[in-house]
Amino acid sequence: MTKPKTLIVTIAGMIGEQDLAPLREKSDVDYCELTSITESDLAKKCAGYNYLMLNMDVVPKTKDSSVKLTETFYADLSVRALKTIAIDMTGMDYFSPKAAAVAGVMLQNIPHYSSQSVAETILSEILLHSRQRHAAYVDLLKGGKAQARKGINLANRTVGIVGYGSIGSTVAGILKGIGMNVIVWNRSPKVGVKCVSLTELFQQSDVICVTLKTVNDGVDSNKGLIGADLLKLCRNAIIVNLANELLVDSDAITVALRNGNVAAYSVEASGEILRRQINEGNPDAEKIHFAPSNAWNSDESMQTLRDVWVNNILSVIAGKPINVYRE
Repeated sequence: MTKPKTLIVTIAGMIGEQDLAPLREKSDVDYCELTSITESDLAKKCAGYNYLMLNMDVVPKTKDSSVKLTETFYADLSVRALKTIAIDMTGMDYFSPKAAAVAGVMLQNIPHYSSQSVAETILSEILLHSRQRHAAYVDLLKGGKAQARKGINLANRTVGIVGYGSIGSTVAGILKGIGMNVIVWNRSPKVGVKCVSLTELFQQSDVICVTLKTVNDGVDSNKGLIGADLLKLCRNAIIVNLANELLVDSDAITVALRNGNVAAYSVEASGEILRRQINEGNPDAEKIHFAPSNAWNSDESMQTLRDVWVNNILSVIAGKPINVYRE
């Protein structure tokens, strides 16, 4: 019996032979290691294969960074002949899932693989601001003496979590463990947690964690969801946004920091906001921690990713697909 064929397109170091061993038992596997590939060349590579395992880092972004694969990719007959495309990430906006659905191409993602890692990183950002220990390092970088600033205790304070999915619920568990009171805003109701309106959350919270999935387009788009109207309700709050810088209006957060509504802000930023803050000489720029985009990155998360990535293909071979992405 002829084995089905799987194509793996990835950068170096993402997955090893020990991870691929179970797949090689069920499928002929061709491993292609690249640094970048156009979507037209990727489509050509798919010819003759049943399954594609695709590493997101290989396909270049478009100018606005909103998608990586377009309708042109899914229109190719070699792509449409695939039984599935298994992608090594949770969010799928880069892969135009609506276009894939129209073309009849199944996509599989890797949900929740980094929830614990991201949640622990969010905790580290909260502690960074609540204890202000990083500010002493800034003092030294400026050539001055490190100041011993006063911190705040988090126990018995209120944290508001915007978006109560896998990451948000994991953050809630961690922060409950150190004695914080948790309130939540979510687009759909959640059981077992106190749900409030966005207005109430921003009014009541000492710490706000943005753990919301980004929706770029359509009636459900949430870019700029957190703007001036909400930020002016804050009472010297710490805000941590490791979800997407586009969820918080950058001009509004600058004003909120200046006015004291927001005490500190953490964001995984592309660099554009950082350059603007520095170039404008904004004295409040030191209240912003421009976090590196590594919240997901741990040994444990990466091993889970590799295991699920392979198992997604195996599930399709077995006729029982898992982690099929549906919007």
